[in-house]
Amino acid sequence: MTALLIKNPAQIVSPRPGSLRGPELKDLHVSSGNCIYITDGVIQTIAPFKELESRAQVDNAAVIDASGKAVVPGFVDCHTHLIFGGDRTDDFALRTAGASYEEIATNGGGIARTVTATRAASKAELKDLAHMRLNRALRQGTTTMEVKTGYGLNPETEMKMLEVIKELNDEHPVDLIPTFLGAHSVPSSMEKTDYIAQIKAMLPEAARIAKFCDVFCEQGYFNSAESFVILEAARKAGMLPRLHANQFHSVGCIEAAVDIEAVSVDHLEVLKLDEISRLADTDIACVMLPGVSLFLDIAFAPAREIINDGCIPVLASDFNPGSNMSLSLQLVMSLACMRMGVSVPEALACITQNAAYALRLDNVGCIETGWQADLVILDCADYREMAYFYGENHAYAVIKKGALV
Repeated sequence: MTALLIKNPAQIVSPRPGSLRGPELKDLHVSSGNCIYITDGVIQTIAPFKELESRAQVDNAAVIDASGKAVVPGFVDCHTHLIFGGDRTDDFALRTAGASYEEIATNGGGIARTVTATRAASKAELKDLAHMRLNRALRQGTTTMEVKTGYGLNPETEMKMLEVIKELNDEHPVDLIPTFLGAHSVPSSMEKTDYIAQIKAMLPEAARIAKFCDVFCEQGYFNSAESFVILEAARKAGMLPRLHANQFHSVGCIEAAVDIEAVSVDHLEVLKLDEISRLADTDIACVMLPGVSLFLDIAFAPAREIINDGCIPVLASDFNPGSNMSLSLQLVMSLACMRMGVSVPEALACITQNAAYALRLDNVGCIETGWQADLVILDCADYREMAYFYGENHAYAVIKKGALV
């Protein structure tokens, strides 16, 4: 048996279990004067030190002195594109110099650049790059991460990406949840109808690894009817449906998501009020990505309306080479507070418990007895400083499955 005692933290801060809506998001449990006792990766007891001291001695527990520091759940990043080859530094430089997205794409940039680099990279090269990125995310408190394919757009590369995710999940402390996103774009060499047929043919093999299937439902990519057809086939193959929806246009994605009973809709920058009301009547997670809005200088998702109407709000990074090269959920939290009208308690719930719900995980996202011991010890006594003192990494220590990582 391995045992760990987190001694005398200034605060232990956690949302309640479940899919949180409305006022529940602000109802965090904040305690002081308690310690956290962990054995074999599971939280056993939350109690004062005097009640745990003798047990820790008998179990020969390791001890972390968290005096003056707050403890929060490990962060759950439920929307990333972690696996890709190359970079888009040239695209970024052109865009900041005034070039439009269309001009960049015409000159060989955009997603086509990443697809070319990802296809050319070996599995070992992709794995090394992703491992480095995962280390960065872990140092900033991310202990669980969803990872999509989507930069292959052919069977061999899409499966290569899924295999990288599977192998990294076995080898790296961060738990990885794989998503098949073959419907990210249409390769230039194929007609859309032919590519949709190829995607559907890929689904049984992808389902051996992927928990979810995602579609970029957007003008110029896949419309709502096409998205529904792909996701219906994915569900039959054994994957749960998700959608990139309402990033630039409202094109019926929300209706498709409701009809297919999607697990989540992600982006939502141009979400309409009637669409919010419809989502509020469902159990679909509404995943907002403020880093993208900052990076691309586009509208932020209407978080306040999403929360006030009773939807299930979530925040994630959308780490990817084209629209958000940041792995920091702490920065995401700050942006949500400063630019989207989200309170600090709500933001913490959205990157922990509700993000875990979006991935249909029921043992992470809270600090509760019997739950997996994924924790972040902050370098501040008040957890709210994590959002207030923004742009900094406030993770003093990260605990994954009861081990200091």
